[in-house]
Amino acid sequence: MKKLLFIFFLSTGYFGLAQTVNYIQNALDSIQKKANYPGIVFTYIDSNDKVRAFASGWADKENQIKMTTSHKLHGGSTGKTVVSAIVMQLVYEGKLKLDDKVPDYLGQHDWFERVANAHEITIRQLMNHSSGIVRYEFKEAFLEDLKKVPAKVWTPEELLSYVLDDEPPFKAGEGFTYADTNYILLGMIIERVTGNDFYVEAENRIFKPLKISSFSPTKSNNIADMAQGYYTEGSEYALGFKAPFLVGGIAQNNMQFEWTGGGYAYRNQDYARLLNAIMSGEAFNMEYLKDDYFNFIDAPEIQGSYGLGVIKYDFPGIGTLIGHSGFFPGYNTVGFYHVESKQIFTMQINSTDLPQLQQFFGDYLGLVKMLIPKN
Repeated sequence: MKKLLFIFFLSTGYFGLAQTVNYIQNALDSIQKKANYPGIVFTYIDSNDKVRAFASGWADKENQIKMTTSHKLHGGSTGKTVVSAIVMQLVYEGKLKLDDKVPDYLGQHDWFERVANAHEITIRQLMNHSSGIVRYEFKEAFLEDLKKVPAKVWTPEELLSYVLDDEPPFKAGEGFTYADTNYILLGMIIERVTGNDFYVEAENRIFKPLKISSFSPTKSNNIADMAQGYYTEGSEYALGFKAPFLVGGIAQNNMQFEWTGGGYAYRNQDYARLLNAIMSGEAFNMEYLKDDYFNFIDAPEIQGSYGLGVIKYDFPGIGTLIGHSGFFPGYNTVGFYHVESKQIFTMQINSTDLPQLQQFFGDYLGLVKMLIPKN
C-alpha cells in the first residue's frame, strides 16, 4: 500500500509540490529571523495560476499572535494599481482618453487654476507621474495637521490644498516625480466620470468580478484582522505617527488620508491575485491597452521606470519585474510579475524601521531568484 501511495504522489506531482512548499516556508522562516522582521508574508503564483501563500513571525509580538496568511497588512501605494486598472477600463469603454487634458474633467473647480501645469497636464501624465505635480503627503504643514486630528476625514480638495501654487519642477510630460497627488486627481476624475464613490466603483469593477474579498478601504481606523505595524516613534519613517500603530486592534493614527494614492489593507495573496488578473488581461482588456499600459518612462527617483500605474525593474540574473511597491508607517510591500517566467511574487512585512527597510527588497529578490527557472 505504501509503495502504491508513493507512486501516486510521484505521478501527480504531489511529492515535488510538498518539497517546494517546505523549501519556501523554511526560506521565509530563515529570512524573518535573520532580518529580525516582526512578521512577514509571501505569495507565489506560478505560471499555471496556482496560488501558494506563506507567513512567518509575529502579527503581534507583544500578545504572541503568530502571523498568518489571513492577516491583513497595509498595502501603501500598491493601491495605485487598482486606480490605474479602473482608468484602463474607462479608456476601453470610451468614457475617457489617456491624452485628455485634466481641466476637461476638473477645470470647473475654483482651485484648479492653482495646480502646477494646470492647463497642460493629461490623464496619462497623472498616471505615470510626469505631470510636474509634487507630493502633498510629505509636506511639513500636512504632517503637522495630520497629527493634530488623527480621526479626521480628509476630502480630496483638502489634500490638494497643500500643493496649490507650488512651482512645478518641470513642464508637463518632461520629467518624473513620484506623487500621490497625481492619483488623488485620478480618483476625482473616476468619480466624476462614473458618478460613483471611488471605493464603490472599485468594488463593482475590480474586486467583485475577480472574486477578491479581502481588500479593505483604509477609510476606517478599525479593520478586522490587521497585523500590528512596527516603527520607532519620532523616526523619519514614522511620519509623526504614535506607536504602536494599533491599540486594541484599532489604528490610533490616520489611515484615511491616502485615499486613491493607496488606500487599502489586504491579505497578501489577494494582492498577488490582483496583479495576476491585471497581467493576464482579466482585470481589463490588456491585449487592446498593453502598448499604453507598458509604455514606461525613466524614473530615476525610484531607480526604475514607470508605466501607467506600474513600476518596471530589470535585474541581472533575475530578469524583468513589473508591478508596484508600497510604504505606510509600520508596513512595507512589494509585488511584481516576473515577465520571463509569467509568475507573480508578493511580499509584505509589518515594520518600517530603517534596518528592515534596507534589508527588505534584497530579501524579496532572493526569494524570486530562488523560485524562477534557472537559465
